[in-house]
Amino acid sequence: MKKNNGFLAGLFTLLMVFTGCTNNNSNADNAQIDAEKAKIQSSLTLTSAYNDTLKMVYDTVKVHHNNLYCIKYDKLYHKNDSMFTIHYNMFGDDMYKNGIMMQHYTSGNGMMQGSMMNNGSTGYYQMMSDTATVGGYYRNMMRLHIQHQTYHNAIYN
Repeated sequence: MKKNNGFLAGLFTLLMVFTGCTNNNSNADNAQIDAEKAKIQSSLTLTSAYNDTLKMVYDTVKVHHNNLYCIKYDKLYHKNDSMFTIHYNMFGDDMYKNGIMMQHYTSGNGMMQGSMMNNGSTGYYQMMSDTATVGGYYRNMMRLHIQHQTYHNAIYN
């Protein structure tokens, strides 16, 4: 009886250890990840549109410093820029919860730094695809920041 209890306790312990150590992305909330990815794209699109509108207004008006229309589109640009940052960070948090470590994308180091997931799973490849897509959005936003800086400084300084 004692051998049987010891064997069952050992078997139970091994079962708990092995099930606790697997990192299966079947727990990944793909709907949440897709929603954040869509919100990132939407924020980038709106930010780009408001930046283009700001440039158009800036190029057509004579007075640039403290121009109300320029300030209006600059504020709309920054609102959507902030939304991009929020959703980008939430996407990164979702990726981290599912085993992908994201850092800010630069062409030299890539977006993913290490992975704890099983490299053969379909979910892994989907998450890698998602992070590559969001990495492209991040690069476009950084390019947009550089373009916007000139107009922003001319309006307020």
